[in-house]
Amino acid sequence: MEQALYRKYRPANLKEMVGQDEAVSLISSQISDKKIGHAYLFSGPKGVGKTSLARIIAKELGCDPVFDVSEIDAASHNKVDDIRDMNESVNFIATSPGKKRIFILDEVHMLSNAASNAFLKTLEEPPEHVIFILATTEPDRVIETIRSRTTQVVFKKISEAEIIKVLQKISKKENINFNKDILQTIATYSDGSLRDAINLFEQADNTFGEKVTVENIFSLIGKLGSEEIQEIIESIEFQDTGKILNVTREAYAKGLQPTDILNSISEFFRNLFYLKYLPDDKKLESLTEDFKKNLEKANEKISAKQLVRILDLIDEINSNLPSSNSQHLKLELFMMKLIKPEFGSDVKSIGYRLDLLEGRTSLSRSVDEDTKSEEKILTDEKPKDESKPKEKKVKSKNKQSLEDFDVYWPKILNLLKETLSARKFSYLTAVKPEVNEDNVVTLYVDKNNQFLFDELKKSTEIIDLIKSEVSKLMGIEALVNIDISETINTKEEGGISAAQEIFDVEDLS
Repeated sequence: MEQALYRKYRPANLKEMVGQDEAVSLISSQISDKKIGHAYLFSGPKGVGKTSLARIIAKELGCDPVFDVSEIDAASHNKVDDIRDMNESVNFIATSPGKKRIFILDEVHMLSNAASNAFLKTLEEPPEHVIFILATTEPDRVIETIRSRTTQVVFKKISEAEIIKVLQKISKKENINFNKDILQTIATYSDGSLRDAINLFEQADNTFGEKVTVENIFSLIGKLGSEEIQEIIESIEFQDTGKILNVTREAYAKGLQPTDILNSISEFFRNLFYLKYLPDDKKLESLTEDFKKNLEKANEKISAKQLVRILDLIDEINSNLPSSNSQHLKLELFMMKLIKPEFGSDVKSIGYRLDLLEGRTSLSRSVDEDTKSEEKILTDEKPKDESKPKEKKVKSKNKQSLEDFDVYWPKILNLLKETLSARKFSYLTAVKPEVNEDNVVTLYVDKNNQFLFDELKKSTEIIDLIKSEVSKLMGIEALVNIDISETINTKEEGGISAAQEIFDVEDLS
């Protein structure tokens, strides 16, 4: 029987360990200085090398892998009698004089309290020739008395770049030719586990061969493909209930469960959330081209307010679906609420329906003849200064509005901080911006701050810079007005502090 690839390419020495430099450095120095501890607790995600490093330690210490190394699965040997049997075997001397005996307890957090307590006595006073290496994915579940008697070594998730390098090496040795998108997708969905990545790599090769596609990988891991995601976006845009239910039905036919479908949808809209608010996030760079295209399309079609409503629905069903006795029905009702706000009874859905009725939101932004021409530039009623260079007109693919202005305001502030003087920039930290349907941005100043109102009114530099940044970031020409607020205290209720809290931008004060 042919050996599985993850076993075949398991690291055999410290140099071959991937992505665990700190753990390797610690163990390497202790071995070379002959200061190896009597008990270790290796903690970290699955498939990142905890057991592999334990075996390497045994090898570096010259232990016989058959007679001197005992691996115990604490998940299935978690009773008091199991630990008593191990305690009795501890006193057996290693096969060679001066050599160590290694006991590797995997999933040690699965030991019962009674078994853990039975293990304590041996852990406190082990024979000199014995080393215990405990491995766990949940260190918090290991009782404190055991943790305090071990040297704790934390293992990290392995980066996608390092996983891809390993997969490329295996590809060359096994003569498997997968393109970059396939390897990237495997690395992304292995979630930092090298073992899972190698397993998925081998499964893809055994199932599809070199004709494998990214969609094939999605089917193997139980996720919706890019085509299904694209259909969901279109369903939301045009409120097509038939299409979205058909996507669900086809996913069932492929063997996906309701939780699989929900996880795919949750992942997509979470990435959309990051694209809107953290477009430079490195995580977005690792996505496949098709996934990025779907995100960009969704970003154009789905407003910030609509996205918040969708994320609220996702959060709700993620809490309720696992315990539901009718998961399929629950998911289908969620899909209907996703594209039909009138089916939702939550506050955000009701508010969204009101926006629709008042014409402030459009689900379907059709392209007409006007969108092919340049947008008309809105200008102040003041006479034009011919000495100033004319601003370039901005072309846009769709009729646009300042509906998502709240998303861009913190970014505009960050940009203006680099341009304006500290004094002038401080003016903007004390205003509350609001927009109306005519693409007019009004900067409201507290009624008790007449000085700020007067300063902003006469500062054409600030107004011009705001209009310029809105044009660059949103592709919209906007008017900017200054006004007094009779009801809002901008210092307490809005302005930059609220933007920082919502959008997690750097401190601008």
